[in-house]
Amino acid sequence: MTVPEIAHGEYRFWERMENARQASRIVSGRLIKFFVQPTRADCVHACTIDDLARMLSYLPAPDWAGIGAVLLRQPRRKEQTLEAVWGRFSYAADLVDGNGNALYAGPAIIIEAVKPDASIKFGKRLFPEGIAELERLKTDGHIIRSGDRDHTVESTLESCRATQLYRTFPHEVGHWVDFLKKVELPGMHASSDYATLLDRFYSRPSKEKEQFAHGYAEQLWLRLTASQAIPFARQLDRERIQEDNLLLQDFELS
Repeated sequence: MTVPEIAHGEYRFWERMENARQASRIVSGRLIKFFVQPTRADCVHACTIDDLARMLSYLPAPDWAGIGAVLLRQPRRKEQTLEAVWGRFSYAADLVDGNGNALYAGPAIIIEAVKPDASIKFGKRLFPEGIAELERLKTDGHIIRSGDRDHTVESTLESCRATQLYRTFPHEVGHWVDFLKKVELPGMHASSDYATLLDRFYSRPSKEKEQFAHGYAEQLWLRLTASQAIPFARQLDRERIQEDNLLLQDFELS
């Protein structure tokens, strides 16, 4: 069983933002749109809009030039079971509502709703990437329990937020920085063939692209922790949430 990339017609499954509510923030002089899907009773958006806006303000402005939207998405149960992720990045998202009406087109960061009480299993025998991921999760506050056959990661709302806000979010920006350096900026020169640059970028091994994004996020984490910019308290402004016509229940565990 797999989650199909294209679902409900021509759109990728995460591009259909059914029942999403919209809000916006001005960050470093730029308008950022936020699309927030309602969560199931067992899920929550660990990062608030103001969490993400504040984190984005700490990143160098040129690094996220062009990114105009952040999606707080509720994954389906099948996705959480088969292909659970903390977040995603799209170089060219084409967002629509449940009726197929256009919402946004362009680069976007997707942050998934989480089940804080769910455990994550890692096999006992891990490659270096898996070992590094376990160490990152431990640093974020997740509890790692090692058994005879596997490693079990036990989470809380706070540890999920730390992972998504301080690591996943800048990791996804790192993918865009990689794209800017290898495609967008070189493509501005008259002597460059944009189509060739694009093809070369997408033909790179995914491991190489992931390593770049991990490196970007790690350097940012080190710099921001050293300056004590992070961690910071959860930005849960109940009045602002109501003013934005969002639902408080999507950001609080029942």
